[in-house]
Amino acid sequence: MHAPFLRARLAPLALSLSFALAGPSQAAAWPDRPITLVVPFGAGGITDLTARTVAKQLQAELGKPVVVENKPGAGGNIAADIVARAKPDGYTLMVITNGMVAVNPLIHKQLNYDALKDFAYISMIANTPLALVVPENSQIQDLPALISRARSRPDAISFASSGQGTSIHQVFALMQQQTGTTLMHVPYKSGAEAATALLSGVVDVTAVETVVVGPFIQSGKMRALGVTSAQRVPNLPEVPAARESLGADFDVGSISGLVAPAATPEDILARLESAMQAVAQSDGMAQLYAQGSQPMPAGSRLFLERMRQEEKKWRQVFSAEPGK
Repeated sequence: MHAPFLRARLAPLALSLSFALAGPSQAAAWPDRPITLVVPFGAGGITDLTARTVAKQLQAELGKPVVVENKPGAGGNIAADIVARAKPDGYTLMVITNGMVAVNPLIHKQLNYDALKDFAYISMIANTPLALVVPENSQIQDLPALISRARSRPDAISFASSGQGTSIHQVFALMQQQTGTTLMHVPYKSGAEAATALLSGVVDVTAVETVVVGPFIQSGKMRALGVTSAQRVPNLPEVPAARESLGADFDVGSISGLVAPAATPEDILARLESAMQAVAQSDGMAQLYAQGSQPMPAGSRLFLERMRQEEKKWRQVFSAEPGK
């Protein structure tokens, strides 16, 4: 066979082989620059604290900077829209919460994203319960007293939240459904603002994540009526679980997890999932768990399954919420 003819026959094969080899080699190079981790809420809240802990540990696992960017607003919808439309190359990630997946579609008529279709679910991070709190000088001494007063005076008891659909809102929506009470909702932009409203006497009650509520209780500024986890939490052992007073299941928390745009390559997602398993075992996350957050099962499949469960759970609550 003549050499020119042989070269002509082999050229397409060589070209196709070069393309086949290029894909894996390019994927293996990821990450070769900083990664952006979007936080859908303002600085200082539990989602921000969780994201910054994860960013530090993920950076150690991947060997490239992981830069946190806060994009607050509309209960997380602004950040979700940005990330859903981002280039799916593994360089834009987001910490998402169960409220953004399961509650926002129920209370916002128009969303620019589909939480179950527009994101690739990588792994859950933590579940952070909350403590129902009143000012220390409040006449409401415990959760039964709060329920009794709310029943006798509908809408007279006000609660502050960090926004429509957020974990604080979820807590009071479920409580009202289970107790047949009606409280007045005063939404703010963050949990910090909600706590300030409580301490300023603007509202009667709110809920604060167990990770950050300790100093408020220790300083005598707030009194905890109950925690929203299935059992008491180690860092607040004297505070009863809400279910002890309500006599019904009351397990509410801010479940956080890591997501990427839906079309992110599978090999990058697999590497992120593996890295998150290591992150979950890190000293940084151990410190977060010790402060009141609870570890969650790792892996994309379990994450997506849990979000579907959350969607079903909160549809039953918010379809019957007062004012709906």
